[in-house]
Amino acid sequence: MGKIAKMSPHLANMIAAGEVVERPSSVVKELVENAIDAKATTIKVYLIEGGLKEIKVVDDGEGMDEEDVRLAFLPHATSKIKTEYDLSRILSLGFRGEAIASIAAVSKMQILSSPNGKGGYQVTYQAGSLYSSGAHSCNKGTTVTVQNLFFNTPARLKYLKPAKNELASISYLMDRMALAHPEIRFSLLNDGKTYLNTSASLRASSLMGEIYGLEIAKNVIEKKFFIDGVEGNIILVKPEIYRANKLEITLIVNGRYVKNHALTNAILEGYRTYLPIGKYPIAVLYLQIDPTLIDVNVHPSKIEIKISNKDQILNEILMLIPRILESAQLIPTRQIYSKNENLGYEKGNIFELPRTEIREEPQKKCTPLELNEETYIYQSKGIKEVEQKLPYFEYVGQAFGTYLIFQNEEGIYLMDQHAAAERINYEKNYILLGNKNQPTHELLVPLLLTFTKSEALFIEAHINEFKDIGFTIEPISEQDYIVREIPLWAKLENAKETIHKIFALLIENKRVEIITFRDSIAKQISCKGSIKANHALSRIEIDALVRQLNECKNPYTCPHGRPTMIKLSSTDLEKMFERIQS
Repeated sequence: MGKIAKMSPHLANMIAAGEVVERPSSVVKELVENAIDAKATTIKVYLIEGGLKEIKVVDDGEGMDEEDVRLAFLPHATSKIKTEYDLSRILSLGFRGEAIASIAAVSKMQILSSPNGKGGYQVTYQAGSLYSSGAHSCNKGTTVTVQNLFFNTPARLKYLKPAKNELASISYLMDRMALAHPEIRFSLLNDGKTYLNTSASLRASSLMGEIYGLEIAKNVIEKKFFIDGVEGNIILVKPEIYRANKLEITLIVNGRYVKNHALTNAILEGYRTYLPIGKYPIAVLYLQIDPTLIDVNVHPSKIEIKISNKDQILNEILMLIPRILESAQLIPTRQIYSKNENLGYEKGNIFELPRTEIREEPQKKCTPLELNEETYIYQSKGIKEVEQKLPYFEYVGQAFGTYLIFQNEEGIYLMDQHAAAERINYEKNYILLGNKNQPTHELLVPLLLTFTKSEALFIEAHINEFKDIGFTIEPISEQDYIVREIPLWAKLENAKETIHKIFALLIENKRVEIITFRDSIAKQISCKGSIKANHALSRIEIDALVRQLNECKNPYTCPHGRPTMIKLSSTDLEKMFERIQS
């Protein structure tokens, strides 16, 4: 008896602070979301020492009168929801009423607010207890100041990172807030230095430029879409500019910056063969969804969500992104720099490649035309209806048995013949692997494959399924099998290596389905069967390579994301030879 006692409100708030307020960026998130909910048009965040010493959020929103300012500090006091009905239809960013009380429990916190700008009121709490209150003049809106966060909880204080790390976290968060609400002017200052300043422009290129810089602004593609009541908008940055992690894939649902593993993976899948392995895109996905179809109450931070009809959205994204990228000319421009300049530039410690320029031109038709013994020009001849995706250029020659050289009035183009052939073969094989009934051929000399005991058990249990996808295999010992028949797409010259890799993939995933893994398999067999580097090509081969590459859905990168072609502009070449000054 007597073991259970009701927790004091102050202790409960301190525990809640551990869930809601993890670091200075958590405080900024809660306060900025409150400002957005208050219909602010301008939100300014001022930091001292990355928010470790002070965080101040100033907005021009609706403001509060004396009674509301006092009530704001009480646990679970909120203006956002009143009933269970409201809980299932949440449109505000904040709604639990935990944040203010939790922050006030572990800091010195002041709220100064006025609903009209004629008279204001301030309330200050320190360590969860009322410190001061009274009338105070201020403009319409609210100013919230938080000082010495976690000063009374040493266990949490010691886990805070240095000021520059905390600033980086807040800066990242403010970028997401600005992306989520382009109609609001946001600014972020730390120790007097400005880190963000947006203009409330609704143009995607302007907003992305204000957050990421000019190079990104020049490489933005935007597309709106609708799916059964879901309104969507996606902003993609062309794949020649990429990142080393997924952090710049931003999801905005009903004006809220969120995380959702499935949506992020759908965007990555859409960029699948446009980026090098281990690189990630910059993209922003906006969704407006019926609030009854999403659950934002999954975690105290309200950043993770569940979506009821996500499969339809995922399928749309998977189809939409490749269509958008296929419609753009994505040949990267490599610029020539002086000895004091670098290729690309650093922003946020992440390397960015120079931009590619997309020109709006009428679609033309392309077939190669031989002019003389020395020159081919790839241009319209009206023989075959093919969309012109590659530029119009003439063939000049081949360097190092690897790079095909073309030119036009805009500059020089270098094509990696292996990457180009790999892209062509990949797209052909990807389509072929989508067929349920694979044509096969019998081997004159069966292949011998040896597996581990566990692999052999899997093979034995799925022999009939392997036959269904074109592989006829028989056991000759406990761990040895012979392969008598293979699909036509499994190249004979590399059959043993290719088949062993495919079997390993199927065994690892415990599913004998080619169509499920056709992307991985298509990449494997395409690389092995493509034109190699250091291999001289005839004019007929070059002609066929360019024609077939132009017919690809994505002629700009190999299946692994490397460029098939790069451009050196005539202007950069003139700078190189000092014909013009930089």
